[in-house]
Amino acid sequence: MKFKNLSEKEQKLVVDYKYDLFRDKVIVLKEKGVDACMEDDRFNLKGAHITNDARNLFEIFIPQIMDYKGLTFDRPLEGVPIHGFYYFMHLFFFERVTQLASHFDDYILDRMLMKNSITGDEMWLVNKVPQIPDEVVEKFMKK
Repeated sequence: MKFKNLSEKEQKLVVDYKYDLFRDKVIVLKEKGVDACMEDDRFNLKGAHITNDARNLFEIFIPQIMDYKGLTFDRPLEGVPIHGFYYFMHLFFFERVTQLASHFDDYILDRMLMKNSITGDEMWLVNKVPQIPDEVVEKFMKK
């Protein structure tokens, strides 16, 4: 199996998580286009309405998966909003099992255990998201 400039740790994770199976499906989605994959059983797209926002999300997410991002804290997914992450993973039959967040000054590293609802395969993925400003949090707090 060829790996594109991955550390030994990342190579092991690719194998352990069967990440290449996920990556291969992402490549199919990119090459064929989402419209051509609507009836393909490899994707959870039947009856879905794909908005422009979803298409924009694909443009952010797909190249990163193809580049093996998201496997470690050193190379997390970036620019993918939390809701967009779950939406995209749902299209590949993945569901969140566990989520752990590591907070830093201006960002959060979300580490999520995702389980494929068809195969039962699990993988941890890391997504780097902006820190939620205090003003936003305070909107939901009782004073």
